[in-house]
Amino acid sequence: MPITAVISGSAAGNASERMAEDLLAALFSRKAGLYVLMIPHLYHVPENDRRIRQELSGIAGPVVFVSRLHPRPAEWLLRRRVSGPLLALDLRAYASPEECFSAFRQSEFARTHGEQTCVQGCVREIGVDTAERWYPVIDYSRCVTCKQCSQFCLFGVYEVDDAGKVAVAQPDNCKPGCPACSRICPQGAIMFPLHSDHAIAGAPGKVMSPDPAAKAMFYARTKRRCPVCGSEFAAGQAKPDANNVCPECGRQTADGRPAPGGRYASGAKGDLDSLIDDLEQLR
Repeated sequence: MPITAVISGSAAGNASERMAEDLLAALFSRKAGLYVLMIPHLYHVPENDRRIRQELSGIAGPVVFVSRLHPRPAEWLLRRRVSGPLLALDLRAYASPEECFSAFRQSEFARTHGEQTCVQGCVREIGVDTAERWYPVIDYSRCVTCKQCSQFCLFGVYEVDDAGKVAVAQPDNCKPGCPACSRICPQGAIMFPLHSDHAIAGAPGKVMSPDPAAKAMFYARTKRRCPVCGSEFAAGQAKPDANNVCPECGRQTADGRPAPGGRYASGAKGDLDSLIDDLEQLR
């Protein structure tokens, strides 16, 4: 099957960025002989848009997907619609469209799948109205179906299907700016592509790893007992001292044992309480 090039447009509608996308489409079409599909910023395309969803679902062969997102979240965003071999390129990582095109031509992906091309090489564009959105993207190569995200989320973003797979079922329930589920995922499988933190956004070589405050936030939200120190956690506990703390949940221990009642030592209100308060206010 020939390679299809999918170019996801700029969310801002910047004129210079649009020129770069048009030039890249011409390179893919004329120099590589690929069928090129130009769409709006895929992350912001509404869930109920049938045209783009059907067009992407109809692609049977390999896809090179160019966007202004890091490759890992871009890949798993497109994986909601396509299942074949995929190469994701971040246009922001290249000095020019020509450099991006050259990276494609020199890739192992192109050498493996580039023998067959569209005879004429053509460009098709689908335009739909979009608005800025904010929701998580799951990297299923890292997800181990622990379901912590679905148990933790206050807003009903996640659902677990009959096979036990966790999915972002209600993305527009997510609250803009909230990356809390990414912070508590033990596998670093949850990304928010537009977040300023590179690890949360899924940048190359960056994976989010929960710190004790994030883990404690999970135990407080779900009312679970810490599997390491065995303590129960309740919101409103104070920040622990630096010494003798549980490596899992950050609660203070004494001689390697939980403090009485699993409580933090008395002190100022900690970061955890502020995070819980923020989530409750968003809800």
